[in-house]
Amino acid sequence: MSGDRSGSIVACVAAMTFLSAMAVSLRFYVRAKLLRSVKSEDWCMLVSMILCVVFGVFVIMESQSGLGRHLAEVSDEEFSGYRKWSYFGTLCYNLSLCFTKLSILLLYLRVLTHEYIRKTTWVVIAIVGIYNAWSVGMYLTMCIPLAKVWIGELEGRCHPDTVWWALTYLHIITDFLIFIIPIPVVMTMTVPLRQKIGLLVVFTFGLFVCLISVFRTVILNKLLYTPDLTWDLVAIANWSTAEVNAAVICGCMPTLRPLLAKAFGPLADRIFSYQHQSLEDPESTRPRTIGSLPLNAFGPRRRPKAQGAAPPVDSALSWTEGATTLVLTQVESNQNNKSQITNMDSDAELNPSSDVGHVVGPNEELKQPPKVYARG
Repeated sequence: MSGDRSGSIVACVAAMTFLSAMAVSLRFYVRAKLLRSVKSEDWCMLVSMILCVVFGVFVIMESQSGLGRHLAEVSDEEFSGYRKWSYFGTLCYNLSLCFTKLSILLLYLRVLTHEYIRKTTWVVIAIVGIYNAWSVGMYLTMCIPLAKVWIGELEGRCHPDTVWWALTYLHIITDFLIFIIPIPVVMTMTVPLRQKIGLLVVFTFGLFVCLISVFRTVILNKLLYTPDLTWDLVAIANWSTAEVNAAVICGCMPTLRPLLAKAFGPLADRIFSYQHQSLEDPESTRPRTIGSLPLNAFGPRRRPKAQGAAPPVDSALSWTEGATTLVLTQVESNQNNKSQITNMDSDAELNPSSDVGHVVGPNEELKQPPKVYARG
């Protein structure tokens, strides 16, 4: 019995790494070129992408050391090399997913203004940080001495399998926590159904990654103790490659709307636009945001110190479309039912003489803010 499935491994790594690299490149083009506002979550995603590339290199090295061939055809030296590259690849795999999760959670902190949701996000950030610190510690001390990981004949001891299953389940739990966080906020927003579905789609890209993670774990549970390890674990290598890169791609998707607008113009606006309310408690007295919010509009949102003071609009909340910048205008009422329009953030670099909007009277219906034209 002979065969070689290493080609499928290389093809999977090449295709998925190319797609995730394109997603991150486009994200930085949007953030740095169109919006001129690169945030901390963008740098986290870049680190994750670099780790994805390193992980892919290690997976290819595994395929050159026996992965994809029947174990009977793999020499002891090759099998030792396979286990070594698998060890380092798994470490990069976990670190990449960690930075992807942190990137998404930092994004939540910029857009979700509900105090309870923000506290929940900080708790999940702490869980992700602690879990991954424990994970790295366990991997660095997987066996004592460490070389026993890839040279089984060495004297020493290794962590029991229960440790790795616990880490796997914690990884899946954090995936679903990140997926769930924004859903209650979006569901309580008073916007048309079509627009609400659009928001849900934006925040549920992560569900796809959750399902991949669950499916990968089910396969791993069935194949981990297979007698033909190097042949049967090809599926695990491919699903791991798909998961880590799909996480990066899905994490970048919400930031690419300005690029779609630049490419497709009004068509993209008709398909992807939606009215946006401040993502907070619907019964809160805090101001609502009126306007068209780009999918990447996750800039810092601070609470006003005084009731009559309007929070600043971050420059990242602008959608540059050629020479046109669509600016989010915030309207809030004070105790005397007087309304005012917030000033644009200085980072938006718009023409100061432009008309931002008009004051909305207490009995007047809230309307879509006008477009503001900037020099392009």
